[in-house]
Amino acid sequence: MPEFENPPATVDVPGVRVTRIVAVDADRGTVWRCLTEPELLARWLGDIAAFPDGVVAGATGRFAWTGEVVLAARIRELEPGSRFVFDWAEGILSDKASTVEMTLRDVDGQTQVHLVESGFPLEGDDASKRESLRALAAGWTVELDELVDLAEHLESASS
Repeated sequence: MPEFENPPATVDVPGVRVTRIVAVDADRGTVWRCLTEPELLARWLGDIAAFPDGVVAGATGRFAWTGEVVLAARIRELEPGSRFVFDWAEGILSDKASTVEMTLRDVDGQTQVHLVESGFPLEGDDASKRESLRALAAGWTVELDELVDLAEHLESASS
């Protein structure tokens, strides 16, 4: 269990993006596995992470939350151990897809995960956009807390 709590995700209404940076008490390889191995992805991001052709650039797949939403996904970029970028959208990939970018860095003996999700096709006034972004930020706060817990558990189990 971490000695401190990572700050929650934040929103940038004019830039239409959600950002969160978390510190993980696990090495970068362990965190990378949690981002790119479907069985581990499904333990922190949704309930299902299916990529039939593997987690490689250009591969398509889906994330699902039981009884809730299914998101179609396409992996845009992978830089092993450091950067994972994918597009996702509810149902099918379209111009309504947003882009999730996760970058890993070593910082003070921990792995820092910097997440940015952008490209939301939000409609309405600034107040409704802000509310939508806040809901997405709350989701990323929960999901990345689960990533931290999983990676730290795997790290401590391997020690």
